[in-house]
Amino acid sequence: MPGTKIIKKKRIYTIRLNEDQKEIFKEYAVVALKYAAVGTLIAVAMTSPNAWQALKPLFRKSRRNFSEKDLDKFNNKIFKDRLIEIVEKNGKEYLKITNKGRKRLIEYNIDTISICQQDWDGKWRIVIFDVPEKYRLARRVLRDKLREIGFLRLQKSVWASPYECENEINFIASIYQIEQYVNYIVAEKIDNNEALKEKFNLI
Repeated sequence: MPGTKIIKKKRIYTIRLNEDQKEIFKEYAVVALKYAAVGTLIAVAMTSPNAWQALKPLFRKSRRNFSEKDLDKFNNKIFKDRLIEIVEKNGKEYLKITNKGRKRLIEYNIDTISICQQDWDGKWRIVIFDVPEKYRLARRVLRDKLREIGFLRLQKSVWASPYECENEINFIASIYQIEQYVNYIVAEKIDNNEALKEKFNLI
């Protein structure tokens, strides 16, 4: 029709990875996102034909030797997924992690969370949570993770550990945005004090 403006729908391209590549990409992304989180200065523009070359120096100390083919594909994906962006400051270009990238970094790191055994200070760390049913997946993950990192369940949603771990608990809760439903308590004594000490080999 005369005067009708035709708007072409923008085509969205996705970069697909096979199962092996997904595991390798996870290692790549963790390194890249950590550097972006602190605003690392980049040597060349990411939009150059050899864009991945800017990130190559970041992987020299990596346990895995990334191939140029993998780096090229992973670099394109990390920008395509908007996990990292480039910002210019004082004529120089820096990597910057996006909010989406920050969330992804947290998700990638949750599997590495653990509590190191320390000299017990005589206090108990108690985690109490009352997570609504609509967040049942997050509730289950939190419960499983508490058990995995060494907490013992006192009651249905009450768990205890003798070791300092407030940062780790806050970290887990923040991933699933349930901080308001999780409480971290430091107690001098609890009713089954001796039984717990025996279970944690503190006697």
